[in-house]
Amino acid sequence: MASSESRKRKLEEYEMQLFSFHSRVVYNTLENIVGERIHSTIKKLCETIEKTYKLNSDNVAILKKNQKQLEKAYCKGARPHLENIKNVVDKYITVPSNVLLEEDKYQRTQYSDTEFENIKQRLEDLQQRAKKATILNYVLQEELEVLEQFPIIEESVDKMCNTIKNGSKCSDINEKIYQLVDDYKSFSANLFDATQKTEKIKYNTVDNMKCRDFDLSTL
Repeated sequence: MASSESRKRKLEEYEMQLFSFHSRVVYNTLENIVGERIHSTIKKLCETIEKTYKLNSDNVAILKKNQKQLEKAYCKGARPHLENIKNVVDKYITVPSNVLLEEDKYQRTQYSDTEFENIKQRLEDLQQRAKKATILNYVLQEELEVLEQFPIIEESVDKMCNTIKNGSKCSDINEKIYQLVDDYKSFSANLFDATQKTEKIKYNTVDNMKCRDFDLSTL
């Protein structure tokens, strides 16, 4: 019963979207019209009887009581006709199950539970990729703002590229340094070996000392 009522309400929501009203409202309106017509007709009938026969207070009270009972009897007798009215309303107002609104056409394709889970997983992956792309875009934007503060001249870039290109053609710097050290050592050795020490310089260890030369063979 609950599921049937829930389904009915969903259909009514669909009718509201399509017609701006639903079948329950139409049926309730027609039911109220029938009830009011029964009530007004019986009331007029009782008033006519009261005036025509000039009833006393006791008879008027009996007539009022009979009026209520008569209304109940007519309403009960109208129930089958109201059911027919309800069926006609449902026939012309209820939206068939094969009819879809423009905004609901995507529901035409139905998916199994497995397909739905796969679609859900793909959606989560796309959300993660979109999140990473947003972060990357933010970082690149910050780098671009920094670069804009320090403009790079094309001439400077070409000069740097040429310097790097020419530097790549040089031989090993370490080998040059080692060769330079060896050459320096060789030059130093040759320079200091060229100064010959005499006998005088060898034995006169005191600077600026005046000595006289002697021939030791005559002694």
